[in-house]
Formats: sequence, C-alpha cells, structure tokens
Amino acid sequence: MPPSFVLYEPLLESDFAAAMDLWQSVEGVRATETSEEFAHYLKRNPGLSIAARANGQLIGAVLCGHDGRRGYLYHLAVAAAYARQGIGAEIVSRALAGLRQAGIARCTIFVIRGNEQGRLFWLKSGWRIREDLEPLAIDLQPME
Repeated sequence: MPPSFVLYEPLLESDFAAAMDLWQSVEGVRATETSEEFAHYLKRNPGLSIAARANGQLIGAVLCGHDGRRGYLYHLAVAAAYARQGIGAEIVSRALAGLRQAGIARCTIFVIRGNEQGRLFWLKSGWRIREDLEPLAIDLQPME
C-alpha cells in the first residue's frame, strides 16, 4: 500500500520542467518531449496522465493517453527516495482506471532494452511481452 502522504492528481502543463527532471533522473527512462509536445499530449488526453506529489513536490509521474482504440503509458518514474513504496503501482492503477473509463480495452507500454528493473516491474504487475510484434518507427520531423 502506498504511503498516505502522497497526493495523486492529473499531471499539469506546469509540471513540464519537474517531470523532465524526474524522468531524466531515473535510469531506464528516456523522455525527449518538448514543452509544446508535452502540453499537446496532456490536452489531447485530459486527466489521464498522473502525478504523485509529496509536500508539493513531484515525486512520480506517467504520461497516459489513447488513440481511441488502444491506451499507452510513457515514462513511468518515481524519485529514488520514494521508490519501492507502491507509488509507481498506484500511479499505473489510476492511469489504467482512466483508460477503462474512456472505454479503452488494452494498454501498451514500451520498455527500453536493457532496462531490466523496469521490465521486471511491469512483468510482476501482470503485463506480458508481445512476441508477435516488432516496433518500427519513422521520424516525420527532424529529431533533436
């Protein structure tokens, strides 16, 4: 059970800098959004991305959204000082509840190769590896 002093609420546009700092501080998380991309994602998926706060500070976050058919979680991270207290699991639970409420039947995550700690978190949480798919990507804009 996560600590009772943690407040869970929607991630806000004003959380951009703190979220990027958090995501960049956690091994195995790769976040490259610009503030404009972050704001656009939150506007397109209102209330689905979750922030965890302690004493007004962002200590955990995930981007959550959907395309009308499938849900996606990106960049789940919890600050090291608060890790292994159930905060990440609670963030995910709340994000998935939002997707269910929106009528989304399946959610996908992408785990960076070599992120064994993250991979184990997801597998222990009931997620499964999709062996029938191989991700492919194309850049539509120059990547920085």
